[in-house]
Amino acid sequence: EEESRKGAREDDPMPPVAPCPPVQPYHYGSHYSNSGTVLHFLVRMPPFTKMFLAYQDQSFDIPDRTFHSTNTTWRLSSFESMTDVKELIPEFFYLPEFLVNREGFDFGVRQNGERVNHVNLPPWARNDPRLFILIHRQALESDYVSQNICQWIDLVFGYKQKGKASVQAINVFHPATYFGMDVSAVEDPVQRRALETMIKTYGQTPRQLFQSAHASRPGSKLNLEGELPAAVGLLVQFAFRETREQVKEITYPSPLSWIKGLKWGEYVGSPSAPVPVVCFSQPHGERFGSLQALPTRAICGLSQNFCLLMTYSKEQGVRSMNSTDIQWSAILSWGYADNILRLKSKQSEPPINFIQSSQQYQVTSCAWVPDSCQLFTGSKCGVITAYANRFTSSTPSEIEMESQIHLYGHTEEITSLFVCKPYSIMISVSRDGTCIIWDLNRLCYVQSLAGHKSPVTAVSASETTGDIATVCDSAGGGSDLRLWTVNGDLVGHVHCREIICSVAFSNQPEGVSINVIAGGLENGIVRLWSTWDLKPVREITFPKSNKPIVSLTFSCDGHHLYTANSDGTVIAWCRKDQQRLKQPMFYSFLSSYAAG
Repeated sequence: EEESRKGAREDDPMPPVAPCPPVQPYHYGSHYSNSGTVLHFLVRMPPFTKMFLAYQDQSFDIPDRTFHSTNTTWRLSSFESMTDVKELIPEFFYLPEFLVNREGFDFGVRQNGERVNHVNLPPWARNDPRLFILIHRQALESDYVSQNICQWIDLVFGYKQKGKASVQAINVFHPATYFGMDVSAVEDPVQRRALETMIKTYGQTPRQLFQSAHASRPGSKLNLEGELPAAVGLLVQFAFRETREQVKEITYPSPLSWIKGLKWGEYVGSPSAPVPVVCFSQPHGERFGSLQALPTRAICGLSQNFCLLMTYSKEQGVRSMNSTDIQWSAILSWGYADNILRLKSKQSEPPINFIQSSQQYQVTSCAWVPDSCQLFTGSKCGVITAYANRFTSSTPSEIEMESQIHLYGHTEEITSLFVCKPYSIMISVSRDGTCIIWDLNRLCYVQSLAGHKSPVTAVSASETTGDIATVCDSAGGGSDLRLWTVNGDLVGHVHCREIICSVAFSNQPEGVSINVIAGGLENGIVRLWSTWDLKPVREITFPKSNKPIVSLTFSCDGHHLYTANSDGTVIAWCRKDQQRLKQPMFYSFLSSYAAG
């Protein structure tokens, strides 16, 4: 360190790096962020496996050096090795699949006799990669990290990146890795290519953005006693020390008994929020087929055999709910004797004929993909038809069909189509008992969700994680609720003694919330299950109604929960402390709407 101090003046930042030797002293023989580190972590997951093998002359690394344990990686990166400093990659916060050796690669046997297979996880993860990611993501968003992330900013982007402060912080890397290295000034072509290759593979420090200490973000006190991994910071080079602070006793149930500091979130029905109360109730005298929450905060109630077609203004941007405007909308209806799908885009005008389907492809369900002009129809024979449409001023409906393709996978009637736009997937359900995930970008089959003992009766998908919930009748009565990942892995299942008529996910941001699956039961009760482990967390009841809940949805901000009973009554719930908040507008489109 003394030699390194001599390489930097007391008051000036590190001098420009000389393109040729001699090289200034540095602390670490590796860089914290480079392609090698990414491939080291993602070696179990194609196509990164192939890239890793190309990196390693078509062979895996030595078993003891292969990423096999989060504990070992933490120790080496934090203090045991000066040549193994690494920064966590984004996959540590959203992709559990990279921790599992699903392909069965042979990584060899370590010196202690242990075969390298799946990554060994911390005890608090209970050997569950998905749970590790969920807890780790909450740790990233915890108050402790929010208050201390300024230290990471100082090291990577701030005043500790160069000069005397970097030496004192033990944060000096190879000179060639710093931003501003003038490779073109190196005249020797061999040395120049070597430097270019080094920057490309060894890593590069970003441009220095701050010359003084970054301010700490204020936040509430958080008790980090126990096994909450809040100390697992973004930069594994330095270990945060846990602080133990006395806080107010938690009065709501903890999501996981062995973890402290997890947050349920602020949505209606959250175990940490006040009890839900009815803020809206309206009878309609006709059974709704579905309730749909819009980005504009409005809620639409659609009659059976109705589908809402809608596009939004380009200013929607990054899901900014306040600036979302509807650009075009229409109601598509089906189920007529002539097998024609009718479209109504103007309230003052009657519906017009839109698509003529044959008797063979008699439509039983429809789904629209917002903003892509894609329409999907499910048929009585089990075939799904995908229509590509475009806007035009030459037709009364302002939209016309361009092309269509058929998707095959079911053998009997399609009973439901559910689109999850954020993850570009669609889930189709059939009377033959099959449930299939489709890729909306490539319009192709992804995989089937197998294991249902009877046909799926309700399905939904999470906008925040892509998780899928399916419901089917149980042989002994009641229903079975299953939870799947977006990649089709079964997370778990739970039996409900009552029949579950409908399901929906809450939609609060991951990392600061533990979302729930809301199930509308045959007795008029709404039951909430945790999306982490399917444990029931709350029941929402309305003594004045015991009719089956045929549809339900959370508002786009999660502050309201709307339910529709079998008798056509729509009920809205909000938190007891938010009764004065403005309610979402409710629009009903009943069967009479398509008749006029």
